[in-house]
Amino acid sequence: MKSSLRQQPRAAAPAPAAAEAPPIRTYRMVDRSDRLDFEIRDHSVRPPVVTPHRHEFFQIEANISGEAHHVLGGKRCRYPARSLIFILPYRVHYAAHELGNPDYYVINFATNFLRHDFDLSPLEMEEASIAEYPELTPFLYEGHVDFVFDERDFQHVLALLQQLTVLHRQRTLGTMERIRGTLLELIGFTVERYAQELQALAGSRVYMQGRTDALRRVLKFIDEHLERDISLNEVAEAAFLSPNYLSQLLKKQTGMAYVEWLTVRRMERAQHLLSHTRDRIFEVANAVGFADEAYFTRRFRQRFGQSPSEYRKAMRNS
Repeated sequence: MKSSLRQQPRAAAPAPAAAEAPPIRTYRMVDRSDRLDFEIRDHSVRPPVVTPHRHEFFQIEANISGEAHHVLGGKRCRYPARSLIFILPYRVHYAAHELGNPDYYVINFATNFLRHDFDLSPLEMEEASIAEYPELTPFLYEGHVDFVFDERDFQHVLALLQQLTVLHRQRTLGTMERIRGTLLELIGFTVERYAQELQALAGSRVYMQGRTDALRRVLKFIDEHLERDISLNEVAEAAFLSPNYLSQLLKKQTGMAYVEWLTVRRMERAQHLLSHTRDRIFEVANAVGFADEAYFTRRFRQRFGQSPSEYRKAMRNS
């Protein structure tokens, strides 16, 4: 005898919770390079970072052969063979090389490597005049121009990459000047080949899209007061923002919390003073907001893997 009861439908299994996206990491030179000033390497030296990330330094990637693409600020860009990618500090990106045998170079260099007086914040970099900072030109317009070369022109690019590799491995007196010169030739050659497109973009000021005056005021205020204690509330008040809003804005733009960004700027200023002045270590510490020389030395070593004295000696011997 059949039951008159209807079979109840089985409850649907709950949908799996969506995985949270991993935090976007900001890399330092010490994290991705063997040197703190300049490095060039091919694809075999270090595995690539294949998730979105930022870094505090400039980067140039050269795809010699093989299929690839590049995601810059959420936008997928062409990255075919015989092409260059120019990455500004703190710009979110990653490169993906398709299956096969990738062949590429990576160049990393510190923000003050080409110009010792370079002290621009990320926002100031993006609004810099290409007449005053011509070496920034391809970095500013990456994502708007595909820097792809024909075979003849890329032979020149490849020769420059090989020369940089040799110079980097055999550093001696005068080598750093040759590295800077070769790096500027690589940048200048690229700009020359794409001069018409780049000049048009400069005229339209496309890089100013999404600019925030408030954040510029924040970064300017911080840079002008690094020698003393600066609270989040004080900076927010100077920029006419709430502390909460300022924290979110800074985190979104740089990937760092307020205190972390402040420390980064203090350390970058310390690097500059150690490299280009004869100030004693405690004077450098005081100039960047550290009253205690020992604590400054400890934080400096944590960040760069060297004491301030060791860093100064290395810069003078490079």
